[in-house]
Amino acid sequence: MSRGSGPEFLRDDVAFRTVNERREPAPWRRLFLPVVPWVLVLVMIALEYALVDEVAADGEGDTAWGLVLMFAACVPVSFAILETIWRRFESPGIIVAFARTIVLPLLMGLVLGVTASLVRLRPGVEDTIAANRRPDGWHYWYDFSRGGGDIASELPLTVLANMFMPMLVALGLVVLVVLPWFAFFRPGQFIRANMMDTSAEAAAGNAAGARALAVLVILIFAVPTATVWLSNEGETGWAWVVGIAMTVVGLGLTTYVLAKQTPDHAARATLPTAFQGVQTLQHERDQESDAGGR
Repeated sequence: MSRGSGPEFLRDDVAFRTVNERREPAPWRRLFLPVVPWVLVLVMIALEYALVDEVAADGEGDTAWGLVLMFAACVPVSFAILETIWRRFESPGIIVAFARTIVLPLLMGLVLGVTASLVRLRPGVEDTIAANRRPDGWHYWYDFSRGGGDIASELPLTVLANMFMPMLVALGLVVLVVLPWFAFFRPGQFIRANMMDTSAEAAAGNAAGARALAVLVILIFAVPTATVWLSNEGETGWAWVVGIAMTVVGLGLTTYVLAKQTPDHAARATLPTAFQGVQTLQHERDQESDAGGR
């Protein structure tokens, strides 16, 4: 589809200009080296250094300062995910958000996990840790009672914590914030990201399907969480009610999405067969119409 044709919400979508047209950094740099999030990494390193003595003195775990060292990467990763809402990229913002969800927690988590352990080299920190351990060596943040407790043994834990918790937070932001935002306010990008037909005839149906799909994805994550929580709270009956009711709602939304969306068959044909997706009801009607016209 040409850039000047189609519905208004597609014409206004300028996310697909080339790098040369926009005179901006190469795509991979914009994806994985966003300026503000990496500045926040430096801020979090400084915060780790400033707080490590407080964590060392917290032998009983009475404060939450240790969480800053364990999950520091959540801050820059979260910003990197949310900025896909207002920044423009060569690829759809949804694709950028998913790519950052996978890659940035690994990069930023490695950096902040390593620095979270190395800040223990700050003068006096080890003495503070030793002074706040119990006689058996136990410390809430730097436990020595079962061996370990030094920088080398702590390093894998801080690195893994700074990788996987931010990845979970990023996924939550994508599902609860980014996908709904694009589905309801920038459906053109949502449609392109899912390789749907961008023609004027299919625009309204694909936009409606995109919004229903965004709600469906939220339910996929929210309903199991709600049923498990209700069961743990002793509300097993309500857990069954919520589970069954939302299953019916989910099936209804799935049927609605399949009925409304029209794929971009040419674009999807370039993908491996396993990634071309299911055949929608609209696709079947298109095929029947084409067959009848021959």
